[in-house]
Amino acid sequence: MNSLSILLYFGCLATIFQGQDCYDDQGNAQMCSPPFVNAAFNRSVQATNTCGQAGPTEFCPFSRWGQPLPCQVCDAQSPRTRHPPQMTTDTEFPRTWWQSDTMLDGIRYPVVINLTLDFKKAYDITYTNLRFQTAIPESFAIYKKTTESSDWTPYQFFSASCRSTYGKPGRRFPTTADEAICTNQYSDLFPLTGGRVPFSTLGSRPGAFSFDNNPVLQEWVTASAIRISLTRMNTFGDEDFGGDTVLKSYYYAISDISVGARCKCNGHASECYTPDGQESDREVCRCQHNTAGVDCEKCLPMYNDKPWARATSSSANQCQRCECNNKADSCSFDQDLYQRTGRGGRCVDCRDNTDGPHCERCKDNHYLRSSDGRCTPCDCDPVGSDTLQCDGTGQCQCKSGYTGEKCTRSSSTS
Repeated sequence: MNSLSILLYFGCLATIFQGQDCYDDQGNAQMCSPPFVNAAFNRSVQATNTCGQAGPTEFCPFSRWGQPLPCQVCDAQSPRTRHPPQMTTDTEFPRTWWQSDTMLDGIRYPVVINLTLDFKKAYDITYTNLRFQTAIPESFAIYKKTTESSDWTPYQFFSASCRSTYGKPGRRFPTTADEAICTNQYSDLFPLTGGRVPFSTLGSRPGAFSFDNNPVLQEWVTASAIRISLTRMNTFGDEDFGGDTVLKSYYYAISDISVGARCKCNGHASECYTPDGQESDREVCRCQHNTAGVDCEKCLPMYNDKPWARATSSSANQCQRCECNNKADSCSFDQDLYQRTGRGGRCVDCRDNTDGPHCERCKDNHYLRSSDGRCTPCDCDPVGSDTLQCDGTGQCQCKSGYTGEKCTRSSSTS
């Protein structure tokens, strides 16, 4: 499948998973999602190496099919000749690009250069697409972080030397839902400029057509950051004898990084936004279905009557309100209570001396006063009472020799 066909396939995936409202025309809850976007657009990119940072350096590019072009200068201090990593996610015309130092400056295997995009929030990634200004590297990898605090894990390896470079067999298709494979599909030397490398997170992956019911795949497509790790350049094999001009012709350069994705909201929001007073690029979901959290990953405090669940195409899995008889403002989910009764919400901090999973009864040592329907302390005398719990009229159960409503009087002195 060529690059154009794969990108069209990505477009179909984007349409299938396109954002929709969280409620239908009749007001019924349904699975929803934010719009499909290029999550890399104008995103800040961090690079571990960029040409011209230590002063002007010369590089000697090739044309698309190998003809040498006049050498040029990269100078990070010059607006006209600099190539910072932000040029991979902009929309400037003519096309701009990020560029590394050359082999003459010491950039060659085993030196690895990383370019990192931090989304500051989890996204559901559908594809990445890279366009190289130089030849596509002989070996490079894409990594991801699922959360800001998680480790980097591999998404895909691209290499003409999978076994020797990454210790993995060359393979076109994954055998498990979360396997990061190594493929030589995009490791040719030609074209020497303008080559594209697409990667679909779900393409040909086991379980992709039952995504709603596959937690492993749901985790697989989740990323809060993407890293492109450039490992080995493609060359004509002349880098060890061709002289300085040859070494100046070998470097990494990327003109475009695109990441097709949607803000991750677990099917419970149709948009993401930046709350007032927060960083301009740190988004949260505008949660619906009685959910809450940055990713709508939990229920609202008063809506824990059943387990939280991700919305699916067949069920919105809307969080259900707890029954607390207007005596509490929050509840927690109790799995044992849910299994026994079908309602798992255990009310927290019941008011007005009430108690029970639903604040449905008076606390111990209280009774329901008939005159106003309020739970009232029994106030049974601990010396004169058999128990501190009174009956429904407030009468305490007195020990022998004591009397009175609260058992405070000695019968010998009455």
